[in-house]
Amino acid sequence: MSDAQKHEFIFEPPRASDRAALAELMAEDMASLGVAQSVEALLEVADLILGDEAGACLCRVVRPGPDHVAVGLVLANITFSVKFAGRALWIENLYVSRQWRKLGLGRLLVAEVLDWAEDNGIKGVDLEAYQGNTPAALLYRSLGFDRLSRERFYFAFSWIDAP
Repeated sequence: MSDAQKHEFIFEPPRASDRAALAELMAEDMASLGVAQSVEALLEVADLILGDEAGACLCRVVRPGPDHVAVGLVLANITFSVKFAGRALWIENLYVSRQWRKLGLGRLLVAEVLDWAEDNGIKGVDLEAYQGNTPAALLYRSLGFDRLSRERFYFAFSWIDAP
């Protein structure tokens, strides 16, 4: 019996009890990308996700059973898109804990987002994968995503957290 067959994987919105797990999963992801982000800072993001009464984001977690901690997550923000001429999703984060990889959980989390988007009148989905992240590129292409030829820039308000 494979690991996947030993578990009844559940895909659902995060629970309040997932607060710490959300922050830890996001911190693991950032660390794997070489981005220093503390669990404490990401607890604030977890609070925003859990308190999102306005419906600005879509978050799903996967757990290997009803009483198990979340082992993966996908976070998508709802945006207005000129490219898609309507509401769109931006997949901000997709992460599955290292020990739970190779079971198709990332694919199933993205499928959850795509199903929700289709059911809720979303016109398109955008995301980015870090250059050289071949598994992510293969996953997204296999799900029908097309690669764009553009650069992405960012600006961080670093003065906000300055002492």
